[in-house]
Amino acid sequence: MIQDESVDFPINTSETKFAGRIWDVMQDEFTFRDETLTRDYIVHPGAVGVIALNDLGQMLLVQQYRHPLRKMMWEPPAGLLDVDGEDPLDAAKRELLEETGYIAQDWRVLFDFAPSGGGSTEQIRCYLATGLEEHPEGRPIGEAEEQHMPVQWIPVAEVMKSIHAGVVSNSLLVAGTFALLAAMADPDAIVRDGDAPWHAKTR
Repeated sequence: MIQDESVDFPINTSETKFAGRIWDVMQDEFTFRDETLTRDYIVHPGAVGVIALNDLGQMLLVQQYRHPLRKMMWEPPAGLLDVDGEDPLDAAKRELLEETGYIAQDWRVLFDFAPSGGGSTEQIRCYLATGLEEHPEGRPIGEAEEQHMPVQWIPVAEVMKSIHAGVVSNSLLVAGTFALLAAMADPDAIVRDGDAPWHAKTR
């Protein structure tokens, strides 16, 4: 089994070039083997996503406005790990409820990934949630882009057609759908316990 390796090259200088509302941009000068390199990168708190699947083979998706791309994008429920000390699984349960009004009985880790390892510290943990039911109190009232966010059950086959046609491109939706298909074919080889260690998250 292959495995990513953590390394610590000497950092000569580290400076915050931009302090943002959610993430910062850092610039590090470090010694890489026998040369000095400078790299800029985003310091990201990390995130969780939820592939929610019902007994009819449908995925629970939201359509959210994404300003950088000027698009209303279909994507799985997801959110930042921006609550101090919050367990990732608890964060995933919170995001599912806040964005969709649903709760799930069974939670498994589907996969962990770094969407942009060359420019960001962001790590995402994606869960598979099954045994879905609506919360008795319904969906909380969202804020900003989440205030009028459509929620819809979409058949997995339809999601795959949209990915194949190139008309949806959210990274978590694309990766999550393919991981879901693999898990449906061989769940014992793909999914992990919901509280499995998150080895990839180092920051």
